[in-house]
Amino acid sequence: MKKETVPLFVFIFLFFFLCSCNNRENVFSDKNIKEGYDLSKKYCASCHLFPEPSLLDKKTWENHVLPKMAPYLGFEFFANAYIAGDTGIGLKMEQWNNIYRYYVSQAPEDPLERKEKIGEIAKKSPLFEEISLKENIKEPATTMVLIDSINKRIFFGDGMLGELFAYSHDLVKQYAINAGIGISNVKIKDTSLWILSMGIMHPSDEKAGKLIVANRTDSSLQLMDSLQRPVHAFYTDLNNDQLEDIVMSEFGDRSGAFSWFEKKGKDTYLKHVLRALPGSIKSVVHDFDHDDKPDIIALMAQGDEGVFIYYNQGGGSFREERVLRFSPSNGSNYFELADFNEDGFLDIITSNGDNGDYPPILKPYHGIRIFLNDGRNQFEEKLFLPVNGIGKVIVRDFDQDGDLDLASIAYFADFKNNPSEAFIYWENKGNFKFQPSTIMNVSEGRWIAMDAGDYDGDNDLDIILGNADFRLGDVPPELKKKWDDYSPSILILKNKLH
Repeated sequence: MKKETVPLFVFIFLFFFLCSCNNRENVFSDKNIKEGYDLSKKYCASCHLFPEPSLLDKKTWENHVLPKMAPYLGFEFFANAYIAGDTGIGLKMEQWNNIYRYYVSQAPEDPLERKEKIGEIAKKSPLFEEISLKENIKEPATTMVLIDSINKRIFFGDGMLGELFAYSHDLVKQYAINAGIGISNVKIKDTSLWILSMGIMHPSDEKAGKLIVANRTDSSLQLMDSLQRPVHAFYTDLNNDQLEDIVMSEFGDRSGAFSWFEKKGKDTYLKHVLRALPGSIKSVVHDFDHDDKPDIIALMAQGDEGVFIYYNQGGGSFREERVLRFSPSNGSNYFELADFNEDGFLDIITSNGDNGDYPPILKPYHGIRIFLNDGRNQFEEKLFLPVNGIGKVIVRDFDQDGDLDLASIAYFADFKNNPSEAFIYWENKGNFKFQPSTIMNVSEGRWIAMDAGDYDGDNDLDIILGNADFRLGDVPPELKKKWDDYSPSILILKNKLH
């Protein structure tokens, strides 16, 4: 980036301005703060939902978020001073300073306060029995788990080893496949496994991801490469040509894409970009407008967070419509569709708790949300269940009583004060009331992946949890030591109904 020459006195002024922590509000004039507000409304809200200062504490804004956002507005951060660059935005140094002043002066000094309470989490759910593998990988990094209900098997991928492991229902190892670093998604098709891997574990724009088709003999076909940190794939025929297409979420980092790959022939695909931005996490295909053409719904994060429906217009064309929008600090990470109020229309259930971008703080808006469909694909929040640092929520009728329960994992749980948040089974008690309970060995691992299915063929739904400790966040020393001493790759929660 081209740099402008800045006089020495400006560096000195900025150094003291940025580093001073005492009585900073006294040097901020109302005019500067007002201009900072107006500018943030103009520039920050041009890329994503306007971030209110109250979303984060002052320290987080000052030390992490504002320095991280500065380059997007034409400034780099060097030695406690911002250097203006030629980006075409036209923002001046003093204007950036006023944006900075606005957020730092208006953000709360103290940690964010949670108004909604999770309530008491029962220490042991009577529904599940906990089973660990006898074999174990030292320092496991389980990035994906899958239950194959048809063949009564389980799969898990170790992202650091790049190995996909298959186990029978009686937990005997069947085979392992070399699938690539950062295994993120697996689809079972007949005797083949379609395995997606990111190619790199940390946030990156490197195009190292790939999609392979493999079988148990470890022979594989590389179907796609040069994917930008792909995290999810959905397989279906989108254009009614009797060929199976692929909806691909390339999360990336600063860049990425949400696309569909049109199958043109044997092992040949044509890429159609639907949204040329990073942060695509997951997609589902469903005919939302009942025109007999499959539409796509997708969750996006990484700044401009929200849920989008891509209405199929025919001929391979799609129309994008945003149906939910979230703040850039929301931490969206998963969603499912389910008809919670039994009105015949699919509702949206989301989890938001990603806390890995900077030193994490507890955020009172992290948790599970149920958005009800009004029948016209307009969604309104019906329920919020607070969970610190939640990573995923699954919607199923686990107790087979005719209503939908929830299961959640939290990678950034409040491990110091409420470690039970790491896994919660939410039993549906009716009228959108849920009773939370956890498991005895909830702290045996740090759960980052989860799936549900009937792994043992007894006609009830079990759960598999995947464990990976990447040393992120605030974890008590005794818990770190426990994970260092022993930490299983997976934990199976066997449903005891049958």
